[in-house]
Amino acid sequence: MNYNNTGIPMSAKGIDTNALMDVSRFSSRLKLVIGDESIRSFAKRCTLSAGTVMNYLSGDSYPTLDRLVLISTSANINLTWLVTGIEPPPVKTEGNSGLSKINNGLVNVPQYDLRASAGNGSLVVSEEPVAQFSFSENWLMKQGLEGEELSVVPVSGDSMEPTLVDEDLMLVKMIDDPKNARDGVCVIRVDDEILVKRIQYDFMKEGYHVTSDNSAYSPFFVGKEYHDRFKVIGRMVRVLQRSKMKG
Repeated sequence: MNYNNTGIPMSAKGIDTNALMDVSRFSSRLKLVIGDESIRSFAKRCTLSAGTVMNYLSGDSYPTLDRLVLISTSANINLTWLVTGIEPPPVKTEGNSGLSKINNGLVNVPQYDLRASAGNGSLVVSEEPVAQFSFSENWLMKQGLEGEELSVVPVSGDSMEPTLVDEDLMLVKMIDDPKNARDGVCVIRVDDEILVKRIQYDFMKEGYHVTSDNSAYSPFFVGKEYHDRFKVIGRMVRVLQRSKMKG
């Protein structure tokens, strides 16, 4: 089977190959999708660099299939329309009320408008989802993860370097029962602040040892008398996006 430069079969039955070949108008459709949002903000939502998006807008380069899926999912628009322009135009929505399964075996995982501070703490901004990321349902199953238990959380600060750096994106498994998060790199709430720290539960002292991977930050202990001000929100599964190279 022959393929055009978009990686789509040219002889696929029922496909308008002329429309598929007409990639020159992709930049116009992308501009429509971005709208009044800044390129930097849109690129960050799609986990792409601003320079990459600018190249797409100028027509200097064209996104690969995986990036097309990423853009369409992050922007909540029709993938076929984004590629070819032959489907109805997109209807953009703000945020997402939760996880949903989409076509092709993908599961949407929301990103929340808060930062887990790898530092002295970040105030909770909002717990409304502001973006979503797509993961293979098969991959999640193989990892023993359920899509509805996951969220994407950005990192702020340097206290967890070199494990995590400022502006990394983490895939986090949400925790309902604190017994399921006795140790590991976790997102925690202390009063109104969100932190990402390494925790270890001490059964003898009935509390958590909380440490940073960066030795410049002092560890602390959260005893049972502070449990009403402390909560383990989730455990980090993996780093999704590395904002900069480790030193």
